[in-house]
Amino acid sequence: MLARNLASLLIAAAALALSGLAPTTASAVVFTLTNVACSGGTTIAYCYQGTDPAGKVGTWELEGEQTIVGLTGTAKIVIPSLETLTIECNQTNSGGTPVILQHSPLGNGLTTIEGGNLLFLGCRPTTPTSIVEKCELNSALETANLLDELEGQTDVVVTPESGTTFIELEYKNKSTLKCPNSFIGKKKISGFQLLTIVNPNTPEETEKAEIEATSGLFFGEETPVEIISPEIEFEFPGLAPDLIIISTLS
Repeated sequence: MLARNLASLLIAAAALALSGLAPTTASAVVFTLTNVACSGGTTIAYCYQGTDPAGKVGTWELEGEQTIVGLTGTAKIVIPSLETLTIECNQTNSGGTPVILQHSPLGNGLTTIEGGNLLFLGCRPTTPTSIVEKCELNSALETANLLDELEGQTDVVVTPESGTTFIELEYKNKSTLKCPNSFIGKKKISGFQLLTIVNPNTPEETEKAEIEATSGLFFGEETPVEIISPEIEFEFPGLAPDLIIISTLS
């Protein structure tokens, strides 16, 4: 199935791949199927269960770019030490550049997932009352472009591709009310976020990951931040209904 998918799509996507640009449609595929068996590696990697270019059945490696869609339900951004400041968002999905780039084979010790971000939608402050009554927040919160690196067998460390800013908040005055000076304006959340792969090494049409609430995100220099969310489900529109495997073997 994948070989047929690639045959019809790779020619159209080749120019995008060479220029480093993300595909512009959900169905565009620029992953190439190699005949390297997905049996291990020191980094997280995407694999495919099926037939390699030579017609041999097995679990094979994918290299290149793939547009993905990350979907989940509501999410909360919580800063416990600031009077339990809570921001609730009613939807989370992939942001403006929902693309992963796997540009190295399994086992070479390099980061294999690069690019892509998350977009939190319908966001609003819900506690404390002093902030809810007087402040408005940008309703769409988009993370920086991210790098994912494997730590252990299933834990993925997600960091900004450049710099340290993970996501930026912007508080404004609510109507004629005055938002506290300590909150008004743009505020950065910096650091890293941990994800846990739910079903590593299991062939599925979608792949799932859990957001670890206590990670390494900070508001300012030392104020811990927690992101509380249900599982994120990653879809691969250009490859479905073929089965994708996230390999985390070492």
